[in-house]
Amino acid sequence: FFVIGAPKAGTTALHAALAQHPRLFMSPVKEPKFFLCDGPPPDHGGPGDAHSYREWIWGLDEYERLFDRAPAGALRGESTPFYLSDYAAQRRIHAAVPDARLIAILRDPVDRAYSNWAHLWADGLETIGDFLTACAEEPRRTAAGWGPFWRYVETGRYGQQLRHLYGLFPRRQVL
Repeated sequence: FFVIGAPKAGTTALHAALAQHPRLFMSPVKEPKFFLCDGPPPDHGGPGDAHSYREWIWGLDEYERLFDRAPAGALRGESTPFYLSDYAAQRRIHAAVPDARLIAILRDPVDRAYSNWAHLWADGLETIGDFLTACAEEPRRTAAGWGPFWRYVETGRYGQQLRHLYGLFPRRQVL
């Protein structure tokens, strides 16, 4: 199963809580981002993206090894919130695990976007000190290949994202 929600919406807390359940095994890497990948890591991006790309799981063998220590019979899960807003990732998940269960955890999109911006600002990665101005830069940053964490507005378009998801997975597989 996959916790696909939105970044800054509580996926880390949910991942930690699910990891405590004796019949579940959560990947030891909280956000492997494997299904965001389709080839080698990009050689460009926004501030901090190169560091972030080093944390991604890029190969299938490495991804499958995340679950090697799962007890027999345990349900296996991972949490990567960007899967909800990335339609190609949704298609990759469906192709690899069509019977997967998905948990889409959401948060008020404005609060989520502001939290996302504040996180990057506090880390010294966001150079624009005004939230609305930073949001206005999103199209330019996206076109320049900046990573998904820089998509303050697009990431909160849950209606479009869920519509796409329901086109791939039956609603009974999505919580």
